[in-house]
Amino acid sequence: MASPEHTPEMEPLDRLTVVLYRSGLSLFALVSALKSAELLSGVRILGEWHLPLIAAAAATASANIHLYDPRFRWFFPLMSWLGFIALAFTLPVHAPNLVNSLANLSLAFFYAGAAMFAVKEYFCFRIPGLPLMPLLLGGSVLLRWAGFFTGEGMLLAPAALLYCWLVWAKWWMPLHYDIGDKSMYKI
Repeated sequence: MASPEHTPEMEPLDRLTVVLYRSGLSLFALVSALKSAELLSGVRILGEWHLPLIAAAAATASANIHLYDPRFRWFFPLMSWLGFIALAFTLPVHAPNLVNSLANLSLAFFYAGAAMFAVKEYFCFRIPGLPLMPLLLGGSVLLRWAGFFTGEGMLLAPAALLYCWLVWAKWWMPLHYDIGDKSMYKI
């Protein structure tokens, strides 16, 4: 977590990675809000584009996250990689039930990563409800797996609203807050 007292020297790559990280979080917020609206209204908005857009959001955010502690730095992208591996196995499979299960498993990994981002950002913003993100997103995947799509939408809606609040707060803070003290990266 960055210290407001420290202003690091920002290189162009630093600015780019911060903008990409925030863009990934923003895409996740938007897609989650649209998917929850789709599930609750019954009107097709994203359809089959939901999972690819969530995957793109997870990849963009996890590839550009700035964490000091190397023990955690690898774990965030790991969730996205596991999601992509599960998603890749849907390609050669021709059994619809197995394809659906693998797609839901990949979504679970992408949501786990998104929940981790929310909990990480809670330490910066103290937005009430962000620590509940693992329950909201995990519960929505379980309800999806069970075929209770209205329930999935009911859990995804507050998660999307919290994420929208988070990205609104994130974009209002200076870019260097995401970088912090580079000497803490231990590279």
